[in-house]
Amino acid sequence: MGLASNDNIKALFAAVANGDAAAFKLLFEQYRAKMYAVAFKFTKSTYAAEEITQDVFISLWAGRAQLQNVLDPEAYIYTTAYHKISRHLKKESNKSRILQLAQWAQNSFTNETEETVYANDSRRHINQAIEQLSPQKKLIYKLNRQHGKSYMEIAETLQVSPHTVKSQLGKAVKSIRSYLENSVLLVACLTVWMECWKK
Repeated sequence: MGLASNDNIKALFAAVANGDAAAFKLLFEQYRAKMYAVAFKFTKSTYAAEEITQDVFISLWAGRAQLQNVLDPEAYIYTTAYHKISRHLKKESNKSRILQLAQWAQNSFTNETEETVYANDSRRHINQAIEQLSPQKKLIYKLNRQHGKSYMEIAETLQVSPHTVKSQLGKAVKSIRSYLENSVLLVACLTVWMECWKK
């Protein structure tokens, strides 16, 4: 049902319950796209979906002390999402979507295919943003972000100055951000991309 076995998720819950920030980050990375997909499915809003996704994980962290005793971690996460989405829809007075959400919750706590589509769409837009860069910017970006090369290493490889590498990389990042800001998956793409950029 999930991205990891129930025992592994229980172990993550136990670690988070003890205040392990690294475990919480891993939990976030495993379920972020799934939470976003479910929230977007019912709100039809990238902004609301992102807010709800963040709210789910804020709640998990704020209530981390009780995670130690959760018997079904994945169901707990989806139940948290259900309540957040339901609250949002009630605030928006959207009765039809509230009924859709209730039906979804009754049938299943996940939809693997649809969530995978949303996650893949985000990655696809990011790749498209990279591909629209000029040849030099794209090469510098890929060498730095995908291959972990330093400015100096890239400069030596391309026979340019480190300053040029830094400048071109900065322009590449701005160009990618600008492209994603015009994407229909704005929040999802920016979230995924910014997380990758921080690594």
